[in-house]
Amino acid sequence: MHRLFFVPLLFALPAIAAPVFEHAPPPNAVPARDLTLTAAIESPGGVFDPYLWYRPAGTKGFKKISLKRGTGARYSATIPGSEITGDIEYYLQAFDAADLAEATWSSRRTPFLLRAKEPPKPGMLTVHADPDGATIDIDGSVVGKSPWTGPVSPGAHALTVTRDGYEPLKMSFTMAEGADISLPAPLRKMAIAPAPPPKEAAAKPVPTRKEAQWVDFVTTQGNEEFGVEARGPDGIARCGSWVQVGLSCRLQLAPGRTHVVVTHAMDLTRDITVPVGRSEARLSRGAGPLPLILGALLLGAGGGSYLLFKHQADNAVPAKTVAGWQYGVSGGAAVIGIGLLLYGILSTDSLDLKQL
Repeated sequence: MHRLFFVPLLFALPAIAAPVFEHAPPPNAVPARDLTLTAAIESPGGVFDPYLWYRPAGTKGFKKISLKRGTGARYSATIPGSEITGDIEYYLQAFDAADLAEATWSSRRTPFLLRAKEPPKPGMLTVHADPDGATIDIDGSVVGKSPWTGPVSPGAHALTVTRDGYEPLKMSFTMAEGADISLPAPLRKMAIAPAPPPKEAAAKPVPTRKEAQWVDFVTTQGNEEFGVEARGPDGIARCGSWVQVGLSCRLQLAPGRTHVVVTHAMDLTRDITVPVGRSEARLSRGAGPLPLILGALLLGAGGGSYLLFKHQADNAVPAKTVAGWQYGVSGGAAVIGIGLLLYGILSTDSLDLKQL
């Protein structure tokens, strides 16, 4: 095997110090409205000269804006609304302060395309309770008393109508863009429980059903789509669309143990404990078989090159010893191969739940 085969491995080692980006693009831009992009950037030697490069889609020249540091490792920059007249292409760039190793999120050659569109027009919802004066709750937030009329964003929503002395009324509805919806809410009086018979122990109260909590399923895995199904005490809930970058899925789940099945981009089943309040479940794919294959090839190449160098040295006239640079080439390939094998073994598909 020719010794020049291993030279690129030596030049590849410093790239380990390049910055690492964590960035979730927004679902879209809004024409004539300022657009703020944020990213988490970390680098072993410190972050140097982070920039946002952008241009109107289809044009040639990029403009740049410095990414300003906020709390922790988060950086942000704002594109003025006056420059958003249509779709935007952009990428992020940063350097390591110690060795100036460069890294980008997307690139100048293949920038990320962010579509521009007007925000959906909210619809108008009217709720008439019988009797009036009941409290109106939409998606867990009290909006007023019946009769009530107000704007509601397009999409699926949960409505709860309550009044003292009456059974709560719960229903789901879907608001279309710009539509007008009127919902009647007839309430039923609560039944008065009979007094317990004398000289008998009162029956234990029947536990009430726990209120469902919001769980947002999100991912930062680019170009991946995940299907989500949750099986809890209240039945089965499924996401109506794929979970992908910029498009999350919100499910109402009862607090407690829930079995989650993730399909499409990965095959994962996981039992989670839904906490009280809002929480976020982040989906991430493992490294897959590629690091294992590359690691095995590099490890084999390191061992094979050492045997080759040793054979050449032993058969030379006069006999020689293996040179230091030959040890470095063989050892470097083996070390990188072992690192890739460990990364491939330890990197697995994951579902991480945290309370917001």
